[in-house]
Amino acid sequence: LEDEEMQALAVSALFPNLTSLDVTCNQIRYEGMHAFASSSYFPNLSSLTVTFNLIGEDGMKALAASSFFPNLSSLNVSCNGISDAGMQAFAASSFFPKLSSLNVSCNGISDAGMQAFAASSFFPKLSSLNVS
Repeated sequence: LEDEEMQALAVSALFPNLTSLDVTCNQIRYEGMHAFASSSYFPNLSSLTVTFNLIGEDGMKALAASSFFPNLSSLNVSCNGISDAGMQAFAASSFFPKLSSLNVSCNGISDAGMQAFAASSFFPKLSSLNVS
């Protein structure tokens, strides 16, 4: 998948009961992640894996600003070129109260990004965190 296919998925109303989406090892960049994060067609999504893509910090910021995934409990965005700014934006997001598992490994997140996340009170259900 590339951005165009992710954008097409984002505007499709065919999967309202989708609970898990794995788009590992594709060419999804900011544009594709922004389109998906702006979609209201996935209200039941509880697991999202976007590993080994190219969403970068802007893609993470788009996801952080999205209120369309109220049931998301597992998020894996490892290996995506996410930096401190993306992690800080996510840490400041109150849109993921059910998140229990987060994988942000293999990104460019330093102590500053992780300190922002550690100081956040928006993830009360988090029980698994991978930052390796």
